[in-house]
Amino acid sequence: MRVVQVSAHFPPNFVSGGTLVPHRIADAVAKAGHESYVYAGHLDDSRTPLETWTDVLESGVTVRWIVTTPWTAWSDPRNSLNPDVEADFRNWLADTRPDVVHLHSLQTLGGSLVRAAKESGAQVVVTMHDFWWFCARQFLATSDYRPCSLVVDCGTCACAVDHSWLRARNDNLMPFLQYADAILAPSASAARVFIANGVPAEKVRVDENGLPDEVARRADPAGVPEAADGPLRLMFAGGADPMKGFDVLAEAVGDLTGIPGWRLDVYGVDRRPPGLPPQVRLQPAYRPEELSDVLSEHEILVLPSIMRESHSILTREALDAGLAVVCSDTLGPEEAVDHGRNGLVVPAGDAEALAAALRLLVSEPTAARMLTNQGSATPIRPFADQARGLVDLYAELALPAGDVEPEADDSLLRSAELQIMRRVVFVVGIQGAPLRYRAHLPAEALRMLGLEVEVRHYRDPELVTLVQRADAVVFYRVPATFQVLDLIDAIRRRERRIPVLYDVDDLIFDPNLKNEVHGLASLPQAEVDLWWHGVARYRTTMEATDMFIGSTAELCRHATATTGLPARRFNNGVGTLLAQASDDALRRTRAEGPLRIGYFSGTTTHDADWAAVEPSVLRVMRERPDIELWLGGHLQPTPALELVADRVKRLPFTPWLELPGLLRDVDVCLAPLTQDSRFNEAKSAIKWLEAALVETPVVASSTEPFREAIDSGRTGILAKTGDDWAAALFALLDDAALRRRMGTQARREALLRWSPHVQGPVYLANLLAAAEHVRLHGSRRRSTEWTEVADDEPLSAAEAFVEPYAVPGATSRLPGSLLRHPLMVKAATAHRVYRAGGTRAVLDKTVKTVRKRFG
Repeated sequence: MRVVQVSAHFPPNFVSGGTLVPHRIADAVAKAGHESYVYAGHLDDSRTPLETWTDVLESGVTVRWIVTTPWTAWSDPRNSLNPDVEADFRNWLADTRPDVVHLHSLQTLGGSLVRAAKESGAQVVVTMHDFWWFCARQFLATSDYRPCSLVVDCGTCACAVDHSWLRARNDNLMPFLQYADAILAPSASAARVFIANGVPAEKVRVDENGLPDEVARRADPAGVPEAADGPLRLMFAGGADPMKGFDVLAEAVGDLTGIPGWRLDVYGVDRRPPGLPPQVRLQPAYRPEELSDVLSEHEILVLPSIMRESHSILTREALDAGLAVVCSDTLGPEEAVDHGRNGLVVPAGDAEALAAALRLLVSEPTAARMLTNQGSATPIRPFADQARGLVDLYAELALPAGDVEPEADDSLLRSAELQIMRRVVFVVGIQGAPLRYRAHLPAEALRMLGLEVEVRHYRDPELVTLVQRADAVVFYRVPATFQVLDLIDAIRRRERRIPVLYDVDDLIFDPNLKNEVHGLASLPQAEVDLWWHGVARYRTTMEATDMFIGSTAELCRHATATTGLPARRFNNGVGTLLAQASDDALRRTRAEGPLRIGYFSGTTTHDADWAAVEPSVLRVMRERPDIELWLGGHLQPTPALELVADRVKRLPFTPWLELPGLLRDVDVCLAPLTQDSRFNEAKSAIKWLEAALVETPVVASSTEPFREAIDSGRTGILAKTGDDWAAALFALLDDAALRRRMGTQARREALLRWSPHVQGPVYLANLLAAAEHVRLHGSRRRSTEWTEVADDEPLSAAEAFVEPYAVPGATSRLPGSLLRHPLMVKAATAHRVYRAGGTRAVLDKTVKTVRKRFG
């Protein structure tokens, strides 16, 4: 078997953790008896760009070098796509004729080498040692050394040039990954980030970097070292690179001046910032073979990286040698560090949080030493195991086609799926946040997969034509009208049967729940009757479809139980616009002032939910006179809150693109729902999601959707009783480090679990399942007793308004000032009445308003 490793840099020309991995793999391949080759970039100002030559290493590995010195700048177009290197690589491959090409870091060589490798006839493996494929700066850190969004499309960072440049770069670069047969991630955390950024999930495998045998040292499992006296010995080994966090560390240890009993050795830094305590000693960089001796002289490794790390071998080497580790929340290190057991985890780039963690350790050295000799939280993989696994993978991929067990090719399967499902039409019957989450966001996610998607109002005249070209039609919260039912019948009369689906994110299709919808109690009886009439109309449309899509498990269960429709799940997720607005809000500190508890109500139906938690909030505010309460949106608190009225700030209903700013300015956000209600059990975890995007911790009711979203104690806190609510509020308000850590962890989970790139395949799978259901069972109007419709509502372009969803700055997006205009508020109210009862209901409402005002 002939195997090629491809790497932008390679020892001895350039030595780093990322270059040592392909070097070790190439040696292992040769040692296993295979022909081993390397194609590598070379950095040398004295050589001519694109100059090439060949070396043969002592291990028998043949290295083809090509000079790429001029293109190391992240902003250089040839850093990501280098046609001249590709041409040389193609010629070299034609002569070498490898069976497998394993590509590693490709900056300066260019991503098109993946395509070139595949077109040479080889099987292709790509290992992403960092995040270069979608972050030009490679490490998801900004130019001013702050962590940026884990999902690039959900952020606004300028990257190496600006965000528009980054999007164009990625549009050109990412398609080359389709030519890979396998894409390897050095850790499970990195794999999640890759997938959330659009790397094909079906190709991704975790291949954790192994520890070389020559530096591995097994930790003593006996526990605390016998020697528990003397100064606590800490070390930092990241060198002077700002991304490794030395400046953050220097600021943090400046706060430890005057605390005795500790020592910090800093390796590879030759400048001493002013204010650095005398306990900090600058040491020269050590050689790799000296690492074991260096580790043996210390008890705690401090790893304050700002850059996101896909693995971090040093973290595992330190834990393996018995050290404890204080690391930042930069992915790879966290898999090995269990906060509070073998180290501490702090938010990246946060000198205050790092200082608090170090102060805790140096002030309590006995407790600090309890963290040592605990080993890694996850098993440490020896390199020999990694090498065997890769050689086996190469052999599996290189087998002749006839020797391979038949299975579906993922790329061909995706291509076939897109042939079945190319055009989707969402027909919508509601505006506001529900429209965004259930139509605009899945439409955005499906477009990222290459589908053509239209979002139209149910009275849009163009629907008659659009549905004739569609491969699936989704009715989102559309009330029954004669025209809607006729449209569904027209879809069914098509020669090619396509699925018709009904999507909704509230349990508003079962009139039998009248005693469980507590939020209607504050409405006049006429509006309550109108609301339930709308429920009946939703049910009529729903009964005419082939499949149900719901945002929660309870919705799906209830839909099937009440209608017999098959049901599929699609969670409310992260859209790029709100995520980008949240990213902008994160770039500033919280507004100055006292600690704040926040509750933001989106509709007029949440008074009962607030009433359930109000006594606990009042108790906290009585005991903590420094706390403010911010109440936003449509809410009527009880008179009990008058006791702290001077510390209650009322905020009007806020346009959604401005909401992140408010959520950012509160320190704790509340998400209460009344218990023992199927209606509330069916509600999604949007309140947690929106707060998580700005790193504001949430205390939420323990409903099923919140239990699914929140890892209580890590990404939020779940509460059942009044005492639970009060305890959670006290814990968060009294501990700034806990708030910070919980907020950053929540944002990570929100982005990685529900990014558009993750959501798109889920919705596509739902549509394909619906298509298969129609193929097997047919598509026809079922017999049903639900026939309630409104008055005649003819299709009308003038009535077919759909709130726009566009990138920031686009002319089609309504400005916030217009959305807050009184006429827009009245229009929204009129539309809600119209949606439930049609033209007659609007007329009745208008007459009642006129009589009330003018007598």
